[in-house]
Amino acid sequence: MPLRDEKKIIVINLLLLKAAILLFSLSALLSSCAVLTKPYDIKQAVLMPMAPPVGPSRRVVQQITALWPDRKETLLCVLELDKQRIAMAGLTNDGVSLFNLTYDGKTIVLDKSPLLPDSVVPEFIITDLQLVYWPVSVLQKNLHASAWRLEVDTSHRRLYYQGNKTAEVNYLLPDATWAKSVELINYRHNYRLQIKTISYE
Repeated sequence: MPLRDEKKIIVINLLLLKAAILLFSLSALLSSCAVLTKPYDIKQAVLMPMAPPVGPSRRVVQQITALWPDRKETLLCVLELDKQRIAMAGLTNDGVSLFNLTYDGKTIVLDKSPLLPDSVVPEFIITDLQLVYWPVSVLQKNLHASAWRLEVDTSHRRLYYQGNKTAEVNYLLPDATWAKSVELINYRHNYRLQIKTISYE
């Protein structure tokens, strides 16, 4: 076989190997990117009641790192919020779309990548977002006369269900408009989120 043809075969094999590694890495990320993901029957999951969308209108880009006892994953989230709806797009750090989610206060619509596991639960995404960023008055009103209780101070929010602490929010860089660095710990489902705001408009 001519030397030139051998070089072509080597180059092609290297490209195929690189593509296979990239596909494997992406599949691994997608299979574990459920911030929020175990195979749940959502009807049986214990979730903070979802509050309605709130204003003002804003667009926020965030980097979210999700940590479990055995692994961690990072993704980008683009949020568009106003009084009518919550819109969220999740992407890998390379810009590959993972999901698009909207919530109008009544109905959740989730459009996700075929590679994303069925265990991704949009209700978890929304309740985590609201627990961290929604006005306390809105959350308190939404939880009134329920088994849920919210305790708040200047740097923390603590959520209780039937007297047991289920989640805690730590504001690492508090801000009256939108906290720039936040940690959320979900004790009930054993995960932790590190949320860093990249841009706020």
